[in-house]
Amino acid sequence: MSRTDDEPARPDPDALLATARRETRGGLRIFLGAAPGVGKTFAMLRTAGERVAEGEDIVLGVIESHGREETEKLCAGIERLALTPREHHGQRFFEFDLDAVLVRAPKVVLVDELAHRNIPGGRHARRYQDIEELLAAGIDVWTTLNVQHIESLNDAVARITGIRMRETVPDALIKGARDISLIDLTPDELIQRLRQGRVYVPEQARAALEGFFSVTNLTALRELALQTMAERIDSDVRDVMGARGVAGPWPVRPRILVALSGRDEDATLVRAAHRMAEHRGVRWRAVHIDTGRTSALARLALERSAQLIERLGGEVVVLPGQRRVAELLDYARHHNMTTLMIGRGRPRGWRFWHRSLGRRLLREARAFDLLVVADDSRADRPGRSTRSLSPLQRQEWLAPILVMGASLGLALVMDQVLALANLSLVFLTGVLVTATVSGTRAAMISAVLSALIYNFFFTDPRLSLAMIQRDQLLTVFFFFVVAMIGGQLAGRARRQLIALRASRDQTRRLLQFSRALAAAPDQDSVRATGVTALADWLEVPAVYLAREAGDETLQVLAVHPSGVVLDSVARQAADWTWHHQRPSGHGSQTLAGQRWRFIALVEKSRILGVVGLALGDQSAPPPYDQEVLIDTLISQLGMALARTRLVSDLGAARLAEENERLRSALLSSVSHDLRTPLASIIGAAGALRTLDGQLSMQDKQELLDGVLSESERLDRYIQNLLDMTRLGHGTLKIERDWVTLGDLINAALARLRAALNGITLVRDWPEDLPLLYVHPALLEQALVNVIENAIRFSPAEGRIVIRAACQIDALVIRISDEGPGIPEALREQVFDMFFTGGEGDRGRHGSGLGLAICRGMVGAHGGSINAEANPDGHGTCIVIHLPLEDRRDHAAAGLDEQKRPDERKPADEREPLDERKPLEKRAPADER
Repeated sequence: MSRTDDEPARPDPDALLATARRETRGGLRIFLGAAPGVGKTFAMLRTAGERVAEGEDIVLGVIESHGREETEKLCAGIERLALTPREHHGQRFFEFDLDAVLVRAPKVVLVDELAHRNIPGGRHARRYQDIEELLAAGIDVWTTLNVQHIESLNDAVARITGIRMRETVPDALIKGARDISLIDLTPDELIQRLRQGRVYVPEQARAALEGFFSVTNLTALRELALQTMAERIDSDVRDVMGARGVAGPWPVRPRILVALSGRDEDATLVRAAHRMAEHRGVRWRAVHIDTGRTSALARLALERSAQLIERLGGEVVVLPGQRRVAELLDYARHHNMTTLMIGRGRPRGWRFWHRSLGRRLLREARAFDLLVVADDSRADRPGRSTRSLSPLQRQEWLAPILVMGASLGLALVMDQVLALANLSLVFLTGVLVTATVSGTRAAMISAVLSALIYNFFFTDPRLSLAMIQRDQLLTVFFFFVVAMIGGQLAGRARRQLIALRASRDQTRRLLQFSRALAAAPDQDSVRATGVTALADWLEVPAVYLAREAGDETLQVLAVHPSGVVLDSVARQAADWTWHHQRPSGHGSQTLAGQRWRFIALVEKSRILGVVGLALGDQSAPPPYDQEVLIDTLISQLGMALARTRLVSDLGAARLAEENERLRSALLSSVSHDLRTPLASIIGAAGALRTLDGQLSMQDKQELLDGVLSESERLDRYIQNLLDMTRLGHGTLKIERDWVTLGDLINAALARLRAALNGITLVRDWPEDLPLLYVHPALLEQALVNVIENAIRFSPAEGRIVIRAACQIDALVIRISDEGPGIPEALREQVFDMFFTGGEGDRGRHGSGLGLAICRGMVGAHGGSINAEANPDGHGTCIVIHLPLEDRRDHAAAGLDEQKRPDERKPADEREPLDERKPLEKRAPADER
């Protein structure tokens, strides 16, 4: 409920809560300037020095003096915390130490340059994030900021200076600041300081004077700084008024509020408000109070007024409410509007009890300046008597006649049963029914008709409007009054119910639209969802146009309903909207003589597409809030498109980053795992050639063994690369055969005989293991990679255990070592390509391809491989699951045409190892 100016004011709960939240955390004070060099740091240090002299606990967190002696002198006498060193690209930097301030916990800390980007390696990427943590800890912070670093002004600064700032600060942080001090210098004074070398060194100063520090740029930035301070002061005034319950408005800054009536004269009112605002240099806003009685003609007028306000740079607000004056004054007080502008309005005619808006505002808005704008355009309009009734007005006449006819029939039937006074309830019920069905005006007509019918048919003398009895006269009079009041209340309840239903339906649709857009995985789905929703809600065709990559013409990417075709005029309007990023077509000021309206979807000055709506096809007048609905839907569609584009760009960036990481890892791996064995081979071959006569047979044999060993190592690595390439391209063919696990392990161990020197091998599996239906060479290579990986990580004199057992329909192979183990967080990453546990290929653990190839080869057989910790907590266990096949099924299908396993030789033609005893211990390879 609104209040009058005579009622005592109460504090605004929201303002009190905002004040309380600011008091529960540290306070931020910003020294704001229009450009570097105006003296922000100087003013902050001078103020801090005065406070320190008064005994206040203030420390210096970081001060960017840029070598200026006068700034360093002001730091004397103030406690200064040490900076923390950080290395970046081979250079040493000193950064703000956040943890040191948190430990010291002073009352106030000075942190210069709020928009600073931190050197990588700290807790936060930006300095304002450090400050937010300090504020959350209850520490007051003083800082400096230039106006060009405010995020919301980034585009404006770029247009003014031609330079886009990369380091910006969120507006929310500035809005939450407890104090903002404006530090100002005229452009001439600042340029003079620059020439004197008091801002930059001479080389930088000359470049700055030729670019950023021009008089025009500094003047414009100074205006932005003054506007920022004015808006902050205005916000502080409103907060103080709300927290203290002060009745507004306070005339600290003129503001104009225009009251729209939904009539044609609103256009004159809006233009007058724009001219006055431009003349006074103030802001203005238009508001319409929606009582639910807005006619179709009024909706059209409001839509035209909203378009005009948008073109003139104003803002329009629609507020629901039944008490127009009270809602208008409450809004004006809350936003500290000082001047109310209204139209003269029309005479009320027979509704003599309705006072005009101007008369009611003169009585109730004593604290506001009231301006009534004249409108001479009504002289050219046709008279009210010449206008025909609209379909809605006919319905308002028809409903009372039908309901009153039914009420008369019912009253005539009950005339002999009920008393005269009780018969009035029948007609009163009819009035309420009419109000519920057709609204307030129909209820008023029903009230008049019911009073006449009641008097004519049921009061003495009957069939006459004359009344001879005083009590009957009072009965008819009070019945008429009650019918009028009841009709008004019922009609108002109906309007409120209709408004609530419409609001609920619109909210539900917007929620469904938002959910559908959020669930859309790509831009095609977003476009289709948005166009379909617009077409269904507005009941007009809708299209989406954009330019494909490398295309110079707009293409229709989504349309609903299907089959809609744009003519040449419509495409011309769409092209104009694409280039100028402004609406065109129906209802706009450009190419308005057509059925289509085109609206641009823009994201930070980048156009995403153009939406076309055939608003000229609407047969009925559009609702007054259609423009708001269109703007809301278009805005949500644009945000969804921007989201999907960012997701796509992020995916591409991640892919590029992953490709770059793989490329770097591959180059590093190749440079190590290829060059190392090649160097050994070249060295051994060179020694055999140059020292042939000086070497004994034993030395020659050792060199030849080294050449052979390194050649085999090089061969395995190249084979791994080839296998990984075939796995990645899907060209690996699986040629299965029946084989025993013992044959596969014997062949793998034979290939690793030299690498097993000094390693104890233990094999543990039952003799009755079923046969495996696998590709023998691929699975042998997988076992070679796993065992070789275990050998690399095993300590000297270590032990490797190979176990196997059947589990339902799978054979489980466990290969355990006694190495350092794999942290749980890295047990899945070890199967990625080129993952080497952080050492890269400079370590002794290889290229990181072995386990990745194992996963691909085992997965090609329908199995799985993963890493686990050993039960005793030491080392790693690689677990391989291989599915078991029923040999009888394959034999029945004619697939068992291979040799028997006992007739098949191992893949490696060398003699298999004896499974009954461990390998002989030999000296490690590096001791030979």
